[in-house]
Amino acid sequence: MEIHQVTHLPPQIPALEKEAVAEGFKFITRLTSEWHSGSNRVDAPGECLMAAYLNRQLVGIGGLSVEPFTLPRAGRLRRIYVTPASRGQQVG
Repeated sequence: MEIHQVTHLPPQIPALEKEAVAEGFKFITRLTSEWHSGSNRVDAPGECLMAAYLNRQLVGIGGLSVEPFTLPRAGRLRRIYVTPASRGQQVG
């Protein structure tokens, strides 16, 4: 298992989105939409987008963003998705 901070959406994101949508989750659809529109790229100071890989296959993604409405050092986990086969495997 490898987890990396990413600065671009991974090329495998469409496959991950398809799997999420099949489960009824729209997290990845919203992530890609916000990314492409530029409305939220999870790249402001203190923010990051992380991708999890197993055998070079994208199995999870999620972001940490600054939470402007709470304590100064608080953050919010956003758009987190892990494939069903990788859940319980210490992905995130």
